[in-house]
Amino acid sequence: MTRLAVMQQRPIVGDIDHNTALIVAAMRAAKDAGALAVVTPELFMVGYPPKDILLESLTMTGVEVALKTLCKESAQLGVDVLVGAPAKARGRRFYNSVYLISNGTIIHRWDKQLLPFYDVFDDPRYFVPGKPTDVVVHRGMRWGVIICEDAWADMYPDDYTMNPITQLALQAPDCVIIPTASPFEVDKTTRRLSVLSALAKRVNCPVLMVNQVGGQDDVVYAGSSMLLHRTGTLLMQCPDFWEGVAICEWQTDQDGVPFSVAPQVAQRCEAIIMGIRDYVRSHRFQSVLIGLSGGIDSAVTAVLATQALGCEWVRGVFMPAGVTSQESERDARLLAEQLGIEFATVPIQSMVDEALRHLPIPITGIALENIQARIRGCVLMTLANQSGGVVLTTGNKSEYAMGYCTLYGDMVGGFAPLKDVYKTQVYDMAAYLNQQVPVIPAYTIERPPTAELRENQCDEDSLPPYEVLDPILSQYIEGRASVEAVMASGVDPELATWVYDAIHRVEYKRHQSAQGIKLSRIAFGSGRRMPVTGSVPR
Repeated sequence: MTRLAVMQQRPIVGDIDHNTALIVAAMRAAKDAGALAVVTPELFMVGYPPKDILLESLTMTGVEVALKTLCKESAQLGVDVLVGAPAKARGRRFYNSVYLISNGTIIHRWDKQLLPFYDVFDDPRYFVPGKPTDVVVHRGMRWGVIICEDAWADMYPDDYTMNPITQLALQAPDCVIIPTASPFEVDKTTRRLSVLSALAKRVNCPVLMVNQVGGQDDVVYAGSSMLLHRTGTLLMQCPDFWEGVAICEWQTDQDGVPFSVAPQVAQRCEAIIMGIRDYVRSHRFQSVLIGLSGGIDSAVTAVLATQALGCEWVRGVFMPAGVTSQESERDARLLAEQLGIEFATVPIQSMVDEALRHLPIPITGIALENIQARIRGCVLMTLANQSGGVVLTTGNKSEYAMGYCTLYGDMVGGFAPLKDVYKTQVYDMAAYLNQQVPVIPAYTIERPPTAELRENQCDEDSLPPYEVLDPILSQYIEGRASVEAVMASGVDPELATWVYDAIHRVEYKRHQSAQGIKLSRIAFGSGRRMPVTGSVPR
């Protein structure tokens, strides 16, 4: 029987001392549990993704000191550690490595071979590929280690001599360990299980994948670390979004466990809750402010923020203008009361009138509507500045895609929790959250969506129904479909062309928007790198 300690924890990027202290604490827990070794996620010592922190002169000095600390602790505790950390390569480049430390000595180092440069990844900017994977005999066992992307090698065209999985399979390891920092996407855990199951069968030994957890900038890591039998059967799974040290063990004959995955709507909610919590706490904000409009987006944002931080952290601000309905004020106030959050009303019509009085030309149409949104943004930012808080902007992916949002208005804020959630998915989340605790007023969900910047305004005055729009957006954004392909799916040619042009026309807005949480394969963030200026082929 082999027993290991799995560190499914959140490192702080750049804080090597903090991350090393977490590893030492895990080593002590492993000793108490009788575990042979501790396994960390990918690059845990410096945090993932380290980005240009790797290029700072003191980073590798800190890594060297930390490795010496872990060597000392391993000798004292009698516990090994497989730790993810960078290793110096040539020039200003590095290896993405895993060190095996035992009894005060670095026994071996494995380097990542496949360096992803798609979506949110940019490994070739910092790293060079490592040497072919080898198996190391240690404590009577043949250890094989591959890092994150290397475990997905069979998913690529085999255009190289041998991929890392082939290299391992030829060396007959007794176990394969995969430290990883794999960002969350809805249902990615299911895809990951399929990949790891096939890998275990191919190398004919148990496979342990250790994944990072926690929010970091525009991505969330869900954990869901796994141990699989050589037959591909799941033996252990850490819960999604759970942070801690888990003890796992395996033996020749062992029963499998059921695979656990939450519904998609629950996954989105849990990922956003973790993303809000880690963002706010990492930046040491004192509170979050949300412009409550009585609409569905601000309601869902407020519920998720309250679940992430507690009601004492969340402040709702209702900012009525002359066209604001009584139902909006009623629902905003009711939501705040049912959540137990602080609520303030700041009327803005007099501010709008004063601004119009001082402007040198008459203001009409959309410009007049947007003055309201920009004054609301100014109010929220001023209150946040005064209180040491951060504004959570409430826009959704459908609105960001179509530019149905006001630059420096409802787009202001430090974080955008719903930025990768289509409007139809927002409604699904509202229904799911209300099943848990019914706090979102019924009329908020039932009313036609509206920006409420003019009398009797509805989103469908400017946009197709979201039930029609969102599937088209998904084809263009996640599917990278052409206009012709969207037309072929049955979409009206004029509508298909109009939506496509709108997406690319407002790229300049998205480049100035707050960070949001990646939930899908392609989010409006670091994983979608479109030019602000240019002509995109249809």
